[in-house]
Amino acid sequence: MLKAKRPSKTQKEKSIEEVQKIEKVEEKTKRFNVDIPTSLHRRIKIQAEIEGLKLNQLAVKLLEDYLSKNSNDQMK
Repeated sequence: MLKAKRPSKTQKEKSIEEVQKIEKVEEKTKRFNVDIPTSLHRRIKIQAEIEGLKLNQLAVKLLEDYLSKNSNDQMK
């Protein structure tokens, strides 16, 4: 008998899981204000909506992704 396999996770599902992992860590937060162009803010806001995330969640994910790829930071 053939069994239906669960389809692989979409990028949206993977992104949501990554953000949820970040949120599970009970770490104190710090406010980080950044002046960005209106057009960039709009793009980030649209992308957050597409991924079903809050703007802050996507910003944290983007910063984490960037630092994990471009940093020799030992403080993870």
